[in-house]
Amino acid sequence: MSLSRKEQTWRRRKVLPLLNSWYGRERAAVEFSAYTQEAVNIADVVSEVCRNLADREVREFIRISTHWNEIIPGKLAACAQPARLQEGVLSLEVRHSALIRELAPSLDLFLARIAAAVGEGVCKEIRLVPSGSLSRIKR
Repeated sequence: MSLSRKEQTWRRRKVLPLLNSWYGRERAAVEFSAYTQEAVNIADVVSEVCRNLADREVREFIRISTHWNEIIPGKLAACAQPARLQEGVLSLEVRHSALIRELAPSLDLFLARIAAAVGEGVCKEIRLVPSGSLSRIKR
């Protein structure tokens, strides 16, 4: 049972004086822990909050970018980093514009690896852009 902040405050104000009179001030604070809610795992709370806040594309982009080195292993992962996932188009930033021409033949491989890692339909297309160019684009 989850108590609201107001209910927790009310309980603290009512129960703590009773515990003070029963156990004394020093021991009452320790005994009060028996009347508080059970501890919850912070990772569960954060993931629940993030699941409700972020839309599907943001969650998928986070999954892609955090597992990028596993999806695209080796030096290819260092050449192109995920920058944005918008309407099924994944923008990969490359360090140098010459890499765009070099990596273009590998885009089908990238798409297949991304689909295998996060699921079909998440990423439909990949665009290679020079590093920093997405920050100059106004939305």
